[in-house]
Amino acid sequence: MRRSALALGVLALPFGSALAAQSRPSPLTPTAWGVVYDIPATRLVTARKDIEYAVIGDHHLKLDLFLPPNAKPGQARPAVIFLNGIGSGAGEETAREWAIYQTWPRLVAAHGFVGVAMDAEQGQVGESMARLFAYLRREGPRLGIDADRLGVYAASANVSGAHDYLTSAGVDRGIRAAVLYYGGVPEGRLRSDLPVLFVVAQSDVPRMGPALPALWQRVVDSALPWTLTFGRGMPHAFDAFSDTDEARELIRQTIGFWQSYLQPLPVGRGTPEAGREIMAALYGHDQTRATTLLAAWTREHPRDAIGFAQYGQVLMDAGRLPAADSAWSAAWGIDSTDPGIIDGLGRLRVAQQRWGDAERLLILRAQREGESSFLQGQLGWVRLHLGRNSEAVANYERALALGVPAGRLRALAYYNLACGYVRMGRKDDAIGALAKAVEQGMTDRRTFEGDDDLAPLRGDARFQQLLDGLAKG
Repeated sequence: MRRSALALGVLALPFGSALAAQSRPSPLTPTAWGVVYDIPATRLVTARKDIEYAVIGDHHLKLDLFLPPNAKPGQARPAVIFLNGIGSGAGEETAREWAIYQTWPRLVAAHGFVGVAMDAEQGQVGESMARLFAYLRREGPRLGIDADRLGVYAASANVSGAHDYLTSAGVDRGIRAAVLYYGGVPEGRLRSDLPVLFVVAQSDVPRMGPALPALWQRVVDSALPWTLTFGRGMPHAFDAFSDTDEARELIRQTIGFWQSYLQPLPVGRGTPEAGREIMAALYGHDQTRATTLLAAWTREHPRDAIGFAQYGQVLMDAGRLPAADSAWSAAWGIDSTDPGIIDGLGRLRVAQQRWGDAERLLILRAQREGESSFLQGQLGWVRLHLGRNSEAVANYERALALGVPAGRLRALAYYNLACGYVRMGRKDDAIGALAKAVEQGMTDRRTFEGDDDLAPLRGDARFQQLLDGLAKG
C-alpha cells in the first residue's frame, strides 16, 4: 500500500494553510482533531516547545517535549516518540503542529512517559529520525529521558518511513517497542528482536489485499514478537475521528503495550524453579528438554509418582519403551491408585503388545472410573488380540451404544466390530458394520483388501460391492 493510499497526512495537506490562518479551524480540517482518549492528568502535563534537535540544509528541525506531572529534575523516564515519516520543507507546516501530534504525546505523558513530537525533513525522513535519536541519546539526561527505554508510534503514511528506519542498520538501540497504526503493510525484513503492535482499521482491510494475511503468516512462521490488533468497525485514523468507547479501548491497549515493554517489571524469584521449568517444557512441546529435566527430577525426588509418570510419558512418546517401562513401573510402585498412572501404564502395555496386562489395567480403570465408550472400545481392541472374540464384540457393541464420537473413532469402532463378527462367523453383521465404517469416513480400500480378518468376506458379492464404492490405491 503506497503512501497516497493510506495517509492522514496526505489528506490534510491541502488544508494546512487554512489551519495555520485560523485560530479556530473548520471542523472539516482533518489536522484539527486530537486523540479521542483523555484523562484528568493531561491537564498537569508540562510542554516544552520548539526545541531544535538538528539542522538539515536550511531546515531547523524541532521537537516538542511533554513531561509527566510532577517530573523531577534529573529523573530519567521512558519516552514515546511520535515519528514523522512524511516530512516537510523549510517554512512549511509540519505534522508536529497537528492536533493529533500534540494530544497523543500529552496523553502518554499523563501515563508517566515523556512524549516527543518531531519535525522531519521531506525526502530525508530516515536521516531526520537518526538525528533525533542521536540527540535524545546525547541530551536524554538533561531532558529527563531514559534513552535506553524508548517506544515509538507511527501512523498512516508515516508507517513506511518509520519501518524503514526501524529495520535500518543504524537504528537506535534504545527502542524497545513500536506501535504502527493503520498504515500500509510493512515490506522487507521484519525484526525478530523488536516487539511491534500493528493496529489495523477495518475500513483499510480491503485496500490491504493479500498483503495482510501474508504478513501474519510471516510473523507466525518466524515466531516474531508482533501483536496484530483488528479495529472492528474502525475508520482510518480512528484515534482522531472515532469518538467511541471501542476506539478508546484500542488506545488504552496501545498505552498498555508501551507500559509492558518500557516500564520496569517486578523482580523475579531469582533461581528458576525446576518444577515450573518442567511444566514449560512439557506445555511447550520441547520433548528433549522435558526428558532431560524429568530424568534429573526423578533422581532427586524418588517418591514423586507424578514425576515418574510424566517421565514415562515423554519416554513413551519418544518410542523408548524399555525406559518408559521402568519409569511407569516406578510410578505404579509409588501410587497404584492414581487414574493417570493406571491409564499410562495401560497404554504402555498396549504399545508393548502385553495384552493380558493391558486388559487387567483397563478393567481396574473401569472399576475406578465407571463405564465409558472409550474404555469399552479399548477393552474390545485388547480382547481381539487375545482371541476372545465374543467378549470383544460385546465391548464394541457397548461402546457404540454409549456413544463413540462420530468420524474417525466411530469408523474404527465399526471396523473392529466387523472383524470380531467375521471371526465369529456372523458375516451379515460384519457387512453391516463395514458399511457403517465407510459412512463414518473409513474409505481406504487397501485396508479392507489387505486385512486377513476380512478374508472370509472376499467371495461375498456384498463385500465386493462395498469395495467397488471405495477409491483405489
